Amino acid sequence: MNRQHLSAILKVTITFLIVAFSIYFSVWKVDFRELGRSFQTANYWYAVLIIVPILLSHYARAMRWKVILERIHPEVRMRNLFGGVMIGYFMNNLIPRSGEFIRPWFTAQSESTTTYSSLLGSIIVERFIDTVALLLIIAAILLVDATLFDGFEEIGVNADVIRPILYMAIFLGIVFIVIAPSTAGLWFATTGTAPLSWIARRSGITALGTLREKILDMFRKLQLGFGAIRSIRQVLLVFVYTLGIYFLYLLPLYIMFFAFESGHGPQSTMFAALEIWAVTALGYAIAPTPGAFGVFHVTARIALMKFVAFTEADAVAYATLTHFVNYLVPIALGIYYLATRGLSFSSLVRARNAT
Repeated sequence: MNRQHLSAILKVTITFLIVAFSIYFSVWKVDFRELGRSFQTANYWYAVLIIVPILLSHYARAMRWKVILERIHPEVRMRNLFGGVMIGYFMNNLIPRSGEFIRPWFTAQSESTTTYSSLLGSIIVERFIDTVALLLIIAAILLVDATLFDGFEEIGVNADVIRPILYMAIFLGIVFIVIAPSTAGLWFATTGTAPLSWIARRSGITALGTLREKILDMFRKLQLGFGAIRSIRQVLLVFVYTLGIYFLYLLPLYIMFFAFESGHGPQSTMFAALEIWAVTALGYAIAPTPGAFGVFHVTARIALMKFVAFTEADAVAYATLTHFVNYLVPIALGIYYLATRGLSFSSLVRARNAT
């Protein structure tokens, strides 16, 4: 068995363990009779209603992507960008972190004037923007509610430890977004990773040299992607669409409060939805699983009981139903695009392994 197969087995094992432990902790100490009652009394029309903002959030992401690409690929069509977004989420729901590679591949198949490399560069820029946005939002929430991460000790989160780490990550993220797209950023990356090549030559560990090339390639793609955002109009539109995307992420979380008896109190606010989103998004960023399975459930349960005063049973039912709808939409549209473009899931896997 070669190293690649061992790495794949290790990744699958770790992912399975994260999902298993997360699901276990999400229903830990839950009275299943009360949980059944929560599902029986839930208003499922709210679950149908949130399909609209979920779809709009994905469409807004495609629109932001078009703005990022408009200088290098002005002719790219929205229907193919939206299809790429949905195929990306479809793959992320099955194989964590695979959508970022499949999305540009799928779109490049549909748009002959584009290249995989330029599209991937724009995806790296997107992910970079989203990461910095997440950190800034968490920092803003902590200024209002310093107890954001209190109460998560049962899943191993110590608020006193995570807060300074987050503040350092926010600072480094801001510095990185200023430096990375410039020639200075590439110089720092080239100089800073030079010892990896030296060690690789001396020790014969070729993986270190490969790691350096991957880091430098990421910086080059960042420069390529950010280099396409040159006008003030583009910057403003990217900012506006980013705000729109995150508002549309919050809306389903807020709407679903009212599907359950526990969600009709004064604590059911948009700010509470923002706190729940921040906690669940950070959880997924740290421990990615297929479609945030398990990780969303356990973090949402704790957050709902803390920020919205949900009962334990209602919190588990809310997390299960909200996740189900968010998971189902990309799966359904992903199957649609596979069928209409004459592709198969195995073709996506092969494309992922080849990129």
